Amino acid sequence: MSRQYDALLSVPLLGGWVCALFLGGLACMAQAQTVPASPIPPVQTRGLSAHAARDAANEQLRPPQEATTTSATTPATTPKPAVQDAVQDPIKPAPRLAQAGHDRGVLFKVTPPPSVPLPAEVATQGAGTDAASPAVVVPPVAPVPASYLLGTIHFGTPEEQAIDYETLGALIGGVDNFVNEADVNSAWLPAFDTYRWLPVETPLGGMIGKDDLLKAQALLPSVRLQDLQRMKPWAVLALLEARGESAGQTSMDARLQQVAAADGKHLLHLETLEQQLQALDCVPAAEHAAVLAERLQKSWVLRIESAEAMAFYRSRNLDAWLASIDRMDGLSDTARSIEQRSRICLLEDRNARWIGPLETIFQDAPSFVAVGAIHLTGTDGLVARLRRDGYTVEAVPF
Repeated sequence: MSRQYDALLSVPLLGGWVCALFLGGLACMAQAQTVPASPIPPVQTRGLSAHAARDAANEQLRPPQEATTTSATTPATTPKPAVQDAVQDPIKPAPRLAQAGHDRGVLFKVTPPPSVPLPAEVATQGAGTDAASPAVVVPPVAPVPASYLLGTIHFGTPEEQAIDYETLGALIGGVDNFVNEADVNSAWLPAFDTYRWLPVETPLGGMIGKDDLLKAQALLPSVRLQDLQRMKPWAVLALLEARGESAGQTSMDARLQQVAAADGKHLLHLETLEQQLQALDCVPAAEHAAVLAERLQKSWVLRIESAEAMAFYRSRNLDAWLASIDRMDGLSDTARSIEQRSRICLLEDRNARWIGPLETIFQDAPSFVAVGAIHLTGTDGLVARLRRDGYTVEAVPF
């Protein structure tokens, strides 16, 4: 269950959901204020088994070469690089990826439906008219330029993510608003500690046992034992699923907000830091401890899933990533039931809250929206919700 790992460290992975959902900004802020953030080690030192798994997953996810059909009289042409198109023409659609059932991508162009007169305007237009007085014509509403919706991942380097920040910066420069989940510069209030810390009288070791606590410490060597004892199970899972990295200000969400702020964009946020923490902490710690214990018994599954998550993101295959998360490999039926409840809090409930404000933002002005990648996909994802409401959403090669 991938959890939004940033809310733990910056203040985007629980069992699979926190990392995919929080693979973003605020989970990383919370921990960074109490546990000294260690530098992210070079890629080659992060663990051979995880990288071997990632490489294998990358090979399996590599899309087949697209066949090109040319006639004897029509020479084949070399297409322009997608990144170059995005920089030169930030609102250029990508019909090649916009076909039904072919939405592989993490960057989407969003075009609002045409504006129509409100019922009251139509009634006013027709009232009191006769042959001698011409009808009042309601002027058409100018269409709002397209916006962009980016799915982020909250661990790894730009090279691992295959992310070009110059291209994203060019897109942000062409819009009015920058929108993300929550303000990465939110102040941490003492009252928020209850969401991430266990009561002193109920340490983590008492919930999962001494042996499992030692396993967690071995997997998270940069976290002090006294801090690990205080962390709620969701927070430990989030760190484990994100390879133990504390992204802080190097996370994708933080980088993008900094770019937008430096460019003078209007910054908007879909929720507060406290709302994000409430979503992460929606399942009682005693129940989540059972999930953590099972994960620690098969910690190799977490390493494989972290590697696969990056592979799915690099290949821009969010549907496959979501399917992998939904399998909840290595968990018992009881643990899966607990994780399913977490998923509802972290994904479906938040998507339902966000969609109204997002549509208002898209209708008002061209905007660049960056949220955890798993929020975009699936039948209840933001892309499907926007399309059901009449928005045109096209995947952009990136």
